Amino acid sequence: MAPEYALWGYLTYKVDVYSFGVLTLELVSGINNMKFRPDEDYVCLLDWALVQQKKGNLLELVDPNLGSSFNRDEALRMIKVALLCTSPSPALRPTMSAVVRMLEGDADVSELSSDATMYGDEYNFHALREKYSGMQSLSSVTNGSVKTENTKSDKRLNGEEEAKLLRSGVSDKVVELQ
Repeated sequence: MAPEYALWGYLTYKVDVYSFGVLTLELVSGINNMKFRPDEDYVCLLDWALVQQKKGNLLELVDPNLGSSFNRDEALRMIKVALLCTSPSPALRPTMSAVVRMLEGDADVSELSSDATMYGDEYNFHALREKYSGMQSLSSVTNGSVKTENTKSDKRLNGEEEAKLLRSGVSDKVVELQ
């Protein structure tokens, strides 16, 4: 789930780009993001992918079941596009039309910094897990219906807040949540 939606409830069209990036990592690696947990060093598939990027071992992400029967350049292109799509900042994520052009080879794949620390805690999955572990939803089931009380603040923005968010580059388009 895109950080801006998971943490603050901001729903933008770039949330779908983020999800596409995670899906692409799953396709290349053959690993289900929700079930991936090789050890305590990695929180999720994206965390592992960022470590491999930092080490310069992006091909380690390719599904070992493929053996050597895959195009290395195409696999690297897919992985790099996936990492661009999963940038913590929506403003740094490409549009889906740009993603298609990159995947088809009609556009160069921009390089994303392999230094995840430049993004602060937004890409430090361990820090995020610790920071937000206290923010839990309280649910109670009554008469077959589920009532949820979320400890997060109301996600609806007034016009001034939305304008400030748009100027900050955090979002290109905010959809009010009901």
